[in-house]
Amino acid sequence: MASQRRRRNANGADEIAEAIHRMVDAMQNPIPAQLRVAIAPVRVLTVEDFLRHKPVEFTGGATPDEADAWLRECEKIFGVMNCADEQKLAFAVYLLNNDAEYWWASIQQQMETKEEQVTWANFRIRFLEKYFPDTTKQDREAEFLALQQGNMSVQEYVNKFEHLARYYSQAIIEEWRCLKFEQGLKHELKKVITPLRERRFPVLVKQAKSAEYLEKGRNPAS
Repeated sequence: MASQRRRRNANGADEIAEAIHRMVDAMQNPIPAQLRVAIAPVRVLTVEDFLRHKPVEFTGGATPDEADAWLRECEKIFGVMNCADEQKLAFAVYLLNNDAEYWWASIQQQMETKEEQVTWANFRIRFLEKYFPDTTKQDREAEFLALQQGNMSVQEYVNKFEHLARYYSQAIIEEWRCLKFEQGLKHELKKVITPLRERRFPVLVKQAKSAEYLEKGRNPAS
């Protein structure tokens, strides 16, 4: 009986020793490279990083279209840099100067007094209210609906069409976009393009440019 207990104790000690050896080996042996996860340090974006994209300052003396273009250009840079909302606000405010800087200081003070959050989303709303109001947006929408090619080249017409289409308040489906574009073409091009019934906008534009080229070939003075 005693010898059996000694054998059991010996076996138990062996198992414990083996477990300890396995733990020591696990701590000493490095994790295989294929199982390691590299954790790169998070880099904080700075104003210098933002300025490398050459954004322009905003002084407040711009037209509504210029103000809208400035905001869109900032948002394009923010997208490339993958900025957080806090960084968007800080970088945009950094570009404000002269009247725009005074305007934002006043607005920010009002927001803080009303305990309203000073966020990028709220900055964007207030900026558009001030520099690109709803009345301007409605004017651009009306201009889009009445747009005709007139004396513009097809490319000039495309550029203006796409610029003003951003202000249309309804969802634009591809078929409607094509029909609207066709309707605005000058008569000589429309009579060639409309029978083709193209409903893919990029293809329709190419067709209109081809028709314009052929039309100029028939009328060199145009």
